Amino acid sequence: MGILAKQAAVLRGAPPGLSVHAIVDHDANDDATAVRAPIMRGGLVDGLLVHWGPSIAGSATAWMPAVKQPTGREQRAGVEWALPWIGDRLEAWFDALEQHADAPSVAVQAALANQRVLASLGARPCAVTITTSSLTTTAVGHAVVDLMLSDPAACAAAFNASLAHAPRAATPLAERGDRSELPLWLKGKGGLRQRATGASVREARSRGEPILPRAFVASGLLRLLLSRFVHGTGGATYERAGDAWWAAWIGVRPGPYSVATTTELLPLPSLGVPSVDLFRRAWTNPELLDPSGRALGERRMMLAAMQREPAGSTAKRAAFGAMRDFVESLRSRHALELDDLRQRTPARAHRRAIALTADRTWPALLHDAGTVAGMFNGSGR
Repeated sequence: MGILAKQAAVLRGAPPGLSVHAIVDHDANDDATAVRAPIMRGGLVDGLLVHWGPSIAGSATAWMPAVKQPTGREQRAGVEWALPWIGDRLEAWFDALEQHADAPSVAVQAALANQRVLASLGARPCAVTITTSSLTTTAVGHAVVDLMLSDPAACAAAFNASLAHAPRAATPLAERGDRSELPLWLKGKGGLRQRATGASVREARSRGEPILPRAFVASGLLRLLLSRFVHGTGGATYERAGDAWWAAWIGVRPGPYSVATTTELLPLPSLGVPSVDLFRRAWTNPELLDPSGRALGERRMMLAAMQREPAGSTAKRAAFGAMRDFVESLRSRHALELDDLRQRTPARAHRRAIALTADRTWPALLHDAGTVAGMFNGSGR
C-alpha cells in the first residue's frame, strides 16, 4: 500500500495524461514470481507464499522472461483464507497474469497484472508505463554513461564519497583508476547481474548488450526526465547520497521529488496478546519478582559498584561476577514464578500471527476495495 500511495500522489500532482509509472526491473528480486497471502492455520493467522513461475536468484527481473502458463492455482486448494475475499482476488490475479503472458519480462507481466486487479478495486493507473531498465537507452541515459566512461575513477570516487550522507544506501564501488567500478549492472553468465567497470561497459555496448542503472542512477535519470518524482521514505533516505553524488560528480542536481507513503493493515483476526514478553523481562531482571523491593535495591548497588571500577580491571570483573551470581540466585529463588510466566508466554505460532497482523507489506490487491479506492478519491491517507 505504500507503493500504491506513491501512485496516488503522482496522479494527484500530474496534469491529465502526463503521469508516469516506472516499473523497477533493474533489481534482482528472488520473490518476483511469487505472491504472498494470509491464511488461517490452527486458528491462527499464517502466510502462504504462492509461486506462479520460476525465479533466477541474482537476475534482474528485466531479464526474466514472462511466464506463459503461470503455476500456483493448485496451491490454493483446501486453503482457509484469513479474509473472505482473498480467494477471488488471487483468482483474478492469475487470470491477469495469463492475459499478460506476452509481456517482455516477468517484471512487466507482474506489474500489469497487479494494475489490472487494482483497477477493478478503484485504483487509477498512470497514463504512461516505463521500465527502469530502459532509462540507459534514452538520450540522457546515453550521455550519462558516456560521462562515466570518460573518467571511471572520478565517477567511483564521487559515488563513494557521497555515501557519507547515507552510509547504508549502497555498496561502495571498487576504486582502481581507469578500471574502477561504475554504478551500473551488466548481464553476466546465466543471466545474473554483474558489477560493471569502464572496460566491461564498453564491451557490452559494442555487442549491443543491455546496461542497467543502479539505484542512484535510475532515480537520478527519472528525476532528470520528469518534472517531479515521488519517492517512498526509504528512497528519500538514499536520495541524500544520490544528490551529493550527482552534484560532486558532474555538477548536476536532478529535478525535485516528494515523498508519499501510508500504513494500511489488513483487517486480520487479532489475538489480543500483550506485546510485552513478561517472561523475558523477568528472566533478564528477576529482581522485579521480589515483592519487598530489596532485591531491586541490591542489584542497583551492585551495578553502581561495578561501574565505579576501571574498565578491564580485575575489580570490575569481580564486581560483574558477583552481580551475575546474584541474578542466578534470584532465578533459582523465583523458579516457580518464572516457569508460570514461561507457560503463559505466546508460543512461536502466536508470535508469528501477531507479527503478521501488524505486517504492512501484504500486496495491495489483497486489501478491501474501499481502502484501495480511498487512496485515489481523497478519503484515504
